[in-house]
Amino acid sequence: MSYEHASDHEHDVSVEYLYPADSDVLDIYERDDRLYVEVATVCPECSATLALTAPVESVTEVDVDLPLDEEYYD
Repeated sequence: MSYEHASDHEHDVSVEYLYPADSDVLDIYERDDRLYVEVATVCPECSATLALTAPVESVTEVDVDLPLDEEYYD
């Protein structure tokens, strides 16, 4: 990828092209009394690694054993 493309590319992300297997949690932190999760994933258009930050809006219990294994993503 050229420098010009990387600097001009806006990295439009769509849930249609994001997969749990292509992502990893970078950080979980609190800011302004809110919990945030930062996730690394790949831009589906140019393959650059992106950091996505999201506030936690809900917390629910799930029936999943940790650590997660490959079967969870199938």
